[in-house]
Amino acid sequence: MMERLILCYISKLKAKNAQVLKLADIIKNRGKNVPEKLFFIDFRITSEVRSSMIEAYNLSRSINRSLTGYDKKVRPNAGGPPVIVKIEFKVISFGEIKEANMEYSMDIFMRQWWHDPRFKNNYSKPFNMAADPTKLFWTPDTYFWNVKDAKYHFVTRENMRVKISPDGEIYYSTRITLTAQCDMDLHLYPMDTQYCPLIIESYAYTTADVDYRWKGGDKQSVEIVSKEMAQFDLTDVKTYTKSQTNSKGSFASLKAVFSFRRRTESFVSAIFVPAVVLVVLSWCCFFISPSAVPARVALSITTILTSILLKGNVNRDMPKVSYMKAVDYFLLTSFGFIFAALIEFIIVLNTSPVFSPPSWFKKDKRGDKKEIAMECEAHSKGSVDLIVQVMDEGVCRIRNNKGNIKLKPQPKQQLPLTPPVATKTKAHWIDRLSRFLFPTLYVTFLVAYTIYYSALREESDSKGHVLD
Repeated sequence: MMERLILCYISKLKAKNAQVLKLADIIKNRGKNVPEKLFFIDFRITSEVRSSMIEAYNLSRSINRSLTGYDKKVRPNAGGPPVIVKIEFKVISFGEIKEANMEYSMDIFMRQWWHDPRFKNNYSKPFNMAADPTKLFWTPDTYFWNVKDAKYHFVTRENMRVKISPDGEIYYSTRITLTAQCDMDLHLYPMDTQYCPLIIESYAYTTADVDYRWKGGDKQSVEIVSKEMAQFDLTDVKTYTKSQTNSKGSFASLKAVFSFRRRTESFVSAIFVPAVVLVVLSWCCFFISPSAVPARVALSITTILTSILLKGNVNRDMPKVSYMKAVDYFLLTSFGFIFAALIEFIIVLNTSPVFSPPSWFKKDKRGDKKEIAMECEAHSKGSVDLIVQVMDEGVCRIRNNKGNIKLKPQPKQQLPLTPPVATKTKAHWIDRLSRFLFPTLYVTFLVAYTIYYSALREESDSKGHVLD
């Protein structure tokens, strides 16, 4: 390993002298048998290169000496005080926040510091290494308590960095993309603020062996590079330190809570405005004549079905919670106003005066028979007893005892078949009342809804996250 460390160190030097490359080839070819008189090779080397080579050689020898007999299964200070592991991380970016799965994702640089006296040496500079330290020496078994999925980055190679200081302090940094659980409260959706935690603990070591602390205290241990998200604003980040106790013992726990305030602008244009337009459209029924039954019924049914479809689209990507959300109250009330407009028309239809058809359209009670006036004239020389029975189609049945009878049918004068003149129908008094009552009540609801939920949102933001 010693010659590899020397070669690694040489590669970082900006040496312009071609003899450096020649020296590196000599070291590589000789392998582990590098004599101490190597630095007196018979060719001229600058003092800068000579000192760098000596330092690299001493550093490699010190690291090898530290790793000789090193047992990575045993923690530092075994049997003594716990190892203090300091944590901080930098959030590169936040991913999508999914309400349906109650989870959020982010890309972070995870940084850890701890002290291992087995690496304490007298070399002057820290030693940097871009490799997985878990294969070489002991590292904390840090894990994320509420993470569902996580992955390291390996492009173009492992995104890991290790720095070992002369006093034995070890710095370990790695890049992780993770998806964490976030128990969301959707009562105020879409005017809500979600508090999503990231909990860090040791998987196997209790507080008697490993104790976790924030590197910069509880206020400066989380750095945010980018706060930009599609539907949320990151308003605050708070960190806490506490202990989790279970049947296995007491474990040190670090908790970072991110406050995500939802942006309502897109919901206003996608949910609230269409719902208001549907309610206003249902009021058009009040200006249509009650006699236009198909028009009013079609308009009412269309607005009702569209309102149901809108509510279904809103809750399509939402979890099936057991409580009503703020948007549900709004859509349900709007649906109630639309349905009330249909009920209003039914009441108007049943309380309107009955319009009787014109006289020319009436039919005789006996069916489709024409009414004919008949006149019967009787001429007789004496008294005549007549029994006259008027039959259909102007036929008279006569019974008499004497005399001559003369019958003369005369049709009754008919009225001309002219259509009735259309007249403007006066609006029903319930329609006239609804034209004023419905808009007044709905505007009152909109104002009360906005004031009420705005106050609840401010109260929720001021109260913030409650540490459980």
